[in-house]
Amino acid sequence: MRKLISIDQIFNKQYYIKSNWIYLLIPLGAVFYLINILRTYLYDKGFLKKYKIKVPVIIVGNITLGGTGKTPLALNLITKFINKGLQPALISRGYGGNKKNITEVLETTNVRIVGDEALLIKTKSKIPVFVGKDRVSAAKKLLNKYPETSIIISDDGLQHLKLARDYEIIVIDSKRKFGNGFLFPAGPLRENKTRLGKVDAIVIKGENNNPKFYQMKYITKCLKNLKTGKKIKFKDLQNKNVVAITAIGNPESFFSTLIDNGLEFKKIIFNDHYLFKKSDFVKYEDCNIVMTEKDAIKCKQFATKNFWIIPLETEVDENLFLNILKKVA
Repeated sequence: MRKLISIDQIFNKQYYIKSNWIYLLIPLGAVFYLINILRTYLYDKGFLKKYKIKVPVIIVGNITLGGTGKTPLALNLITKFINKGLQPALISRGYGGNKKNITEVLETTNVRIVGDEALLIKTKSKIPVFVGKDRVSAAKKLLNKYPETSIIISDDGLQHLKLARDYEIIVIDSKRKFGNGFLFPAGPLRENKTRLGKVDAIVIKGENNNPKFYQMKYITKCLKNLKTGKKIKFKDLQNKNVVAITAIGNPESFFSTLIDNGLEFKKIIFNDHYLFKKSDFVKYEDCNIVMTEKDAIKCKQFATKNFWIIPLETEVDENLFLNILKKVA
């Protein structure tokens, strides 16, 4: 199994296994905690200003490092907002991109500029999408160009306290949960777990036994050829040479999906948000390459007929959407 993984991913892996040396970082985690407490206090008491924009803001975020399913949930909500007659838009940090200024994401925008998640959302939803480190500025610029926007989703915006919000959602992976339970850098937590009691909704990706939480399930029906658009069943790749290549925050979730659908494969893991190059795939020309939609968005320009993606659909508890409408409509 080939790996091109950064230091942060090496640490992230340790957060979900029994690792004694990680305890040495607990004092740093305490410092991180105190900084978060101070920062939150300054915003809550008005020493640091929160900016309220003229349309409701929905936060889709998490309190752990790595992927939990924020982007699929955002896409699900976007579809429901549109079906309800609303005009949603989305702002994001633009992780994986290199653009420092506020930038509108178009379907033709280079993924290296705006990042994989933002481009994927734009491609699938067609709604206005803007990226930028300063989400307040991104939201204002978006509304200046698209004044008809009626609601904004801030993807992974939970910790961006500068932007006032009307509804907060935390997404949790049912398998990984909170890892060792420690704050970064000793663990995967970006905030203390007490934050869970302060948000409007908690969404569990996977199995959910808590009636207070909302459930989100991934639905995988087929494989789709990235080059031709042809759809096949998973069984069509059984007993064939398959390579699963990914550059996402939680690769094991992707691999589990393939295993659950009866595929045997070689694992190739790259750093989260890694920008693929054509040369990365030369040695796999005789293989069936399977990847996520988020990874595939970075490979469209050079993909060949051996590239397959899993079109991802989500099933989310309808009560979540109804609760959002009740609070922000």
